[in-house]
Amino acid sequence: MINVPRALQATCTELQQRLGRIDNLSGNGERRLVLGGEPLRFPYRIYADAADLFRLASHLQGDARALCLCLLSRHCDGHVRQRAIETLGPSPMPWVHAFQLALLGEYVDEVASAVAIPAQQTGLQRYAALIGENRAFFDLCRQRAASYWNAYYRARYPSLRMFPAHRLLLQMERAARSP
Repeated sequence: MINVPRALQATCTELQQRLGRIDNLSGNGERRLVLGGEPLRFPYRIYADAADLFRLASHLQGDARALCLCLLSRHCDGHVRQRAIETLGPSPMPWVHAFQLALLGEYVDEVASAVAIPAQQTGLQRYAALIGENRAFFDLCRQRAASYWNAYYRARYPSLRMFPAHRLLLQMERAARSP
């Protein structure tokens, strides 16, 4: 269900033991990315008790806390995803950026707005390597953002460039191209 770069494996193993079983429904899908040549794989959605996971995160520190909150950003409830990103805050860790990027290809504009704050605080140029190694995934996120804007948000955002997810993806792409 979760596959992380070598530097994070011990933390992930310990966290998975503490989490117990996270329901991962068949057909739920997963996100597969590459970070520094190493795989990062995480579920599209988790179906676990959010209160329990937030409680666990509050007792953790460092990478374990960040990974727990990143997993919460995959929760089936958009409010939980938003709260997880807001609780996590800015991070220099590329694997955190991967979880944030995945949220920009989803339909909840409030979550994309929540991602924008720590992403801009961290510096959008920090996403360049992630985008470079995962160009197809980045393009898919951009296509999905455009599709969700077209289906649900045209009235609220008259221009696609105003839609929070698409706007942030464009900013990331520009920053990734800058020297």
